[in-house]
Amino acid sequence: MIPLEPVFTPRGQLLALGPDLEPAAFARSRDPASQVASRLAAAFERGHGEGLLQLGAGEVATPLPPAWDYWRDFAARFVSALCAQPELPHIAPPPDEVLEKTAAAVPPMAGAEYVTAAALRGLWADLDAAFA
Repeated sequence: MIPLEPVFTPRGQLLALGPDLEPAAFARSRDPASQVASRLAAAFERGHGEGLLQLGAGEVATPLPPAWDYWRDFAARFVSALCAQPELPHIAPPPDEVLEKTAAAVPPMAGAEYVTAAALRGLWADLDAAFA
């Protein structure tokens, strides 16, 4: 298990919280889970859009716990849409009904009650901005 947990805030931010260690402390470890934690911690320190991009593009084959897997699947949808239409200046979010189903499927995690279709739409925009 990676030593970080996703936390979704009432303001619609996705955070990576864990032990009070700097990403470099994780990176020095030879433990693969700590190395994943290092990459995620560094990306989420730059913002949740960057953290989601790391999940959706950089951790595609990484075994992750269910809560991280949920967010990786969400971010991977963005990456797939981007690959399908790379000429577009912005990638439109999925339809509302897809976002509502996605929000209803959030696994147990801190702040799960704040995950809504509107919040996911906001995260999608943050993914788009992070990519740009």
